[in-house]
Amino acid sequence: MSITRYFLFLCGQIGIMSLSRFLYQWILKYGDLESSGTKLFPAITIGIVFFSFRVFDGVTDPVAGKLTDSWVRKGFQRRTLLWISFSLAPIGLALTFLANHSHSKPFAWALLTIGLLIFFIGYTFYAIPYWSLIDDYAEGNMKVRAKLSNLLGLGIVLASGIGFVVSGALIEKFGYSMAALSFGGISVFLMVLPFFASPKKTNRIIKKNKPTEIQTEPSSLWSGIAQALRHRRFLALIALFGGSQMSFTVMTTAAPFIATELLGGSVRDVAQLLGPLLGMAVIFFLLVPKIQQRFGWLRSMLYASIALSIVYACCGLLGKSLIINPLMTASVVFGLGGPMIAVLLGVEAEGVVDCAKEKGGESLVGIYWGAFNFVVKILNGIAILLASILISYQESWGSLAIRSMGFLAGGCLLAGVGFYYIIRPAEKIKTPTP
Repeated sequence: MSITRYFLFLCGQIGIMSLSRFLYQWILKYGDLESSGTKLFPAITIGIVFFSFRVFDGVTDPVAGKLTDSWVRKGFQRRTLLWISFSLAPIGLALTFLANHSHSKPFAWALLTIGLLIFFIGYTFYAIPYWSLIDDYAEGNMKVRAKLSNLLGLGIVLASGIGFVVSGALIEKFGYSMAALSFGGISVFLMVLPFFASPKKTNRIIKKNKPTEIQTEPSSLWSGIAQALRHRRFLALIALFGGSQMSFTVMTTAAPFIATELLGGSVRDVAQLLGPLLGMAVIFFLLVPKIQQRFGWLRSMLYASIALSIVYACCGLLGKSLIINPLMTASVVFGLGGPMIAVLLGVEAEGVVDCAKEKGGESLVGIYWGAFNFVVKILNGIAILLASILISYQESWGSLAIRSMGFLAGGCLLAGVGFYYIIRPAEKIKTPTP
């Protein structure tokens, strides 16, 4: 693949992840808006609603995975599915942040729930076929597949940087509704571009059976999910990846509260916290392929998870002037997490596809992505719910409620590592030959 095609592929991840990072980062802070002493949406209520939609989102992922794989088995190109869903998530985000205190409560809740419904349907039916393209576009080339997987991780970091740096300034100047609309408008354009990233060889219709790959027979949706979740290596990796995803979600949600409550700044100062973290991550992405070759993607993931848990735990101690002032201290601490973020995000897609290819050909890639997201998205919903519970105790606990989110994020990472070692298949012991 040419550099241009790699760039076009990357744009899709920047687009869809810019939307999701905006949602995760600001949904609880948005509900915390007050007018005449009344909050727009109570934090705990939003947490419950968001968790419910994440469960719904997780259930629809296997459906999207199954449909994607069926589409390929029928001889069609997977990338054509992007045209069906590219505009839904941006529309959903705009509706989610449209409510304000001038609306009646029922109408405000209707905008929020309808927006979330459209967002998560669009997210699922765009992301599953898009992520599965790393195998189609690689055409059996492991190096290309590793690069595409790394680009998906890089896209998350770049999108997070856009969300963290740009969104705070837009919200402070124009409000939540216009900021969400702006993000949606840009993402619509970016999310179309991966269609044009296809290597020239795959611009033709994909044949139903490739002689170089094992194609599994079509199975029912839930039997396919059950088959994937019975794969112990894959299940152990879900535990590991789930811990990292939950921790990132918690810290994304916590960042605006750390900036405003612990450090006494404004929403604009969120960029000074997560900017260094993401800046270090972008730089470190250049080294991820070498780290992956040196330690393997699995051990790299384990080491990065443990190291990042320490950094996140330190975020729970912020608020003191250890380096110049509290904000500068926080910037340095967050920046230390950048290298680990790069590793965790850079190898994730490689792990999912590797497990799918271990059990079958391209006909299992979509169903494995569906099974992966089925579990991880529910875990992310739990992460948001736990964060909302902590925020709801802010009046009685004070700053401890905000600090606890750093400890929670670090605990999620360690729990993921622990469950990985519990679930992973036993290593075969080689008996010496006489």
